[in-house]
Amino acid sequence: MPNTFLFPTLGGSTFSLEIGGRKATPLHELMRAGFPVPPGFVVAADADLNEAELDTAVQAIGGYPVAARSSGHLEDLPGASFAGQYVTHLGVTNASALAQAIRDCRHSATSDQVVAYLRRQRLDESQTRVSVLVQAMVDASIAGVAFSIHPLSGREEHALLECCRGLGEKLVSGRTAPSRYVIRLEDASVVEWDPGGESARIDDETVTRLRQYILELQAHFGCPQDIEWAIDRSGRLWLLQSRPITRVEWRTDIPEFTSADFREGGVSARVCTPLMYSLYRDALQSSMQRYFVAIKLLAENAPERTWIAMFYGRPYWSASAVKSTLVKTPGFDEEVFDRDLGIRKNYGERGPARTPMSLRRVLPAVPVAIALERNYHGHLRRTEGYGRRFLPQESKHLAIAATFERMDDETFFASLADVFAFQLATEVDYFTTIYNNANLQSDLKKLLKRIERSVDFPISAVALMSGLQDVSHMKIQRDILQLVGVARRDGVGTPAWDRALASFLAENYFHADAELDISTPRWGERPERVTQIVQDILRSKSDPKDPDAAARSQFERFEAEQNRILLSIQRSIVRRLRFGGSFRKRLRLARAYLSRREEMREFSTRAYNVVRVYVMEAGRRLERRRHLETADDVFMMHTDEFVAVGRSDADPRRTLETTGFRRLMYRGYRSFEPPGELGRDVTQERTAVPGASEPDSMLLRGIGCSSGIVKATVRIVPTLDDAAALRAGEILVTRFTDPGWTPVLGLVSGIVTEVGGLLSHAAVIGREYGIPAVLNVAGATQVLRNGQLVEIDGTAGTVRILAPADP
Repeated sequence: MPNTFLFPTLGGSTFSLEIGGRKATPLHELMRAGFPVPPGFVVAADADLNEAELDTAVQAIGGYPVAARSSGHLEDLPGASFAGQYVTHLGVTNASALAQAIRDCRHSATSDQVVAYLRRQRLDESQTRVSVLVQAMVDASIAGVAFSIHPLSGREEHALLECCRGLGEKLVSGRTAPSRYVIRLEDASVVEWDPGGESARIDDETVTRLRQYILELQAHFGCPQDIEWAIDRSGRLWLLQSRPITRVEWRTDIPEFTSADFREGGVSARVCTPLMYSLYRDALQSSMQRYFVAIKLLAENAPERTWIAMFYGRPYWSASAVKSTLVKTPGFDEEVFDRDLGIRKNYGERGPARTPMSLRRVLPAVPVAIALERNYHGHLRRTEGYGRRFLPQESKHLAIAATFERMDDETFFASLADVFAFQLATEVDYFTTIYNNANLQSDLKKLLKRIERSVDFPISAVALMSGLQDVSHMKIQRDILQLVGVARRDGVGTPAWDRALASFLAENYFHADAELDISTPRWGERPERVTQIVQDILRSKSDPKDPDAAARSQFERFEAEQNRILLSIQRSIVRRLRFGGSFRKRLRLARAYLSRREEMREFSTRAYNVVRVYVMEAGRRLERRRHLETADDVFMMHTDEFVAVGRSDADPRRTLETTGFRRLMYRGYRSFEPPGELGRDVTQERTAVPGASEPDSMLLRGIGCSSGIVKATVRIVPTLDDAAALRAGEILVTRFTDPGWTPVLGLVSGIVTEVGGLLSHAAVIGREYGIPAVLNVAGATQVLRNGQLVEIDGTAGTVRILAPADP
C-alpha cells in the first residue's frame, strides 16, 4: 500500500497537503510539534485498498477500534469550512469495515450535498479529492469543541467551550444541547457556564489545560481556531482537530472603532506588538483630547474619552468619539470624512451624518473656527525647524546608549523613562500635525467644491496636492539612486561601495522595511537589507525614477491647475470677492501641512529608533534577571510596566506570565485579517472575491489618489521582502506601503493597494513621482494575478482587467 502513511513516520519530505488533505495535515503538524494527537495514518486519495496492509497499519497504532475521517483537499478554507459535508465513521472494528469506510469517505466527495456546496462557494468541482485519516479511537468520558475567539460576541479575550458526555459526534451533529463554558483566556477563569442538556462539567485543572492548548494552537497557526478535543477515561486530554474559524460575528459591544490611517503602512498594517500599541496609545490619548480642547470642540474640564483601543491584535481609534466631536461643526459630512480616510462603511437607511451650514449652527462655531485657524498657524510655527530642538535630544540619548555596559539598572531604567518622554513629546507634535493636516484637507475640499460650482470645469484636488518638491521621504530615493550608481560602476562589496553604503546609513540608519513595527530591525542594524534593495533594483535592469525630475514635472502640473483656477476666479468680480484671497491662502497652508506631515513622520521614525535601542537593552537586562523568558519578550510589555519591572523588588513571575500570554496572543493573530471597522453602529461590508469561473474582464473600484492612466502588467508583492520579483514598469499591487517602500515605488508604473486614502504615504509618493495610484481596492491582492494586463485610472479610482494572466 505505497500511498498509506503512518503518523509516526511522517515529518520527512513524503508528507504534504496533497497527500494528507486539509484535516490530516494540521494534525500531522501538531503531532510533530509535540501536541497530544491520537496516533493514526493517512490513506491517500489514490491509494489502493488492501485489507491486510490496512490491518497491519491499524495494529501499528494500537489496534481496533479506529475512526475513519474524510480529509478533503477542499476543506477548512477561508469562508468555506465544509463542516458536516464529508463522511466520518467511528468505532470501526475490522479491516473489511475499514476498507468500506474509506470508500464511503471517498465517495462523499461527489455526493449531491458536497456538489451543491461547491457550487454555492464557487469552487472548482474537479479539485474535490478526499484522503482518509485513520486514527485510534479515544474512549472519551467528555468530548467537545473549543473556539479560541468567542464566535458570537467576537470578543478575542474569551474562548467558548462546548462539551458533552462520551463521544463528541452527537455534539457536532446537533443531537444534544451542549454544556457551555465561556472562559477568560488571560487567566482561565470561567465567565459563564450553561449546563445545557447534559450538565457535563470539567474541573478547573482541565479548563486550565484546555486554555493553554487553545492559546498554543492559535499561536501555532496564526489565527483563531475551531478545535475538537476529548478527555479519555484516564483523564488524558487529546486534540482531534484544529482548523481556522471561518466566521466570526464582529464585536458590537463597543462604539464605532476604525483602523483607517493605521492600516496603510501603520500600526494596524500587521499584528501589533503590545509595546508598539502602548506607545501609540500614550500619544493618541494625550494628543487627541488636548487637540479638541485647543480648538474648542471640547471643554477643558471634559471627561477624558477613550480615543484608542486594541482589538484582534491591532490598534483601532474611536471613530465614534471623533465624529461625535466633529459633528458639531457646520458642513461636517460623515461620508466625506470616511472616504478621505479610506473607511469602508455601509450607512444603512439612516445615511451618513451631515451637519447643515445654517446660521443657527454657524454662529456658535465661530470661536471654533478662530481657534482652529490659530492652531493651524501656531503649530506650523512650532514644527518649523523642528530638527533644531529634536536632533540635540536624539544625540544625547544615543550617546547615553553608548555607555550601557557601564550603567547600573537604576540609572538605565531612569534613562529609559526619559526616552519614553522624549518619544511621547515628538509623537504628540507629529499627531497634532496629522490632525491639522486632515482638517485642512477637508477645509480645502469644501472650498474647492464651492469654487467648482461657480466655474464651468471640474477641479482636481489631486493635482493641487502634487509637486510638493520638499517631501522628506524622497530624500531616501535620492540616496538610493547614488548607491545604485556606485553599485553599477564599481560593484557591490568594493571599497567604493562600502564608503557609499556607510554614507547612506549615516543619513538613513533609522529607516526600516516596517517602520511602525518596533520589533523590526532598522537598516542601521541590517546594512545587508539596503544592499539587497540595491541588488533588486539592478536586477530590474532599469533606473528608479529621478525624484527631482519627477517633482519638477508634478510641480508644473500643480501650477497649471492652480493658474487655471486663479484665472477663472479673476474673470468674475463675484468670484474674486468670494474666493480670491481664501483660495490662495488655504491652498498654500494645506500644501505646507502635507509636506510638514511627512517631515514630522521622519522625526517620529527617528524617535522610535531611539526607543528601540533602549528597549532592546531593557530586554537583555530583564532576561538576565529572569523577568523575561527571552530578551525579545520586551516587545510584549507596555510602556507603563517598565518602571515597576525596573525595580529590583518586582515579582518576576508576574512579568513572565503577562508577557507569555501576550506573546501567544500576538502570534495567534499574525495571519488574521480583521475588518477595518468595528462596533455597534457599523454594518460590515462583505466584499465578494470573484472566483475562477468569473470572466477575467472586470472593473475594480477604489480611491483615485494620484492621477493618470496607465496600462501595464500586474505584480503582486505581499511584503517588501517579495519586491525582488518586481520588474520596472509593472503595476505594484499590495496591501499597503510605508516609507521603507519608497525605493521600490520608483520602479513601478502604477500603484494599487487594498487600504489607504488621499492622504496616505502611497498617495503622497505616487503624486510626487507622477505615478497613477488607486488605493482602498478591496481584495486587490486576491482578485488580481501576476501577469494580468490592467488599466488603472488614478483620477477615476478604477482598475480594469484587460487580459488574463499568463498560464
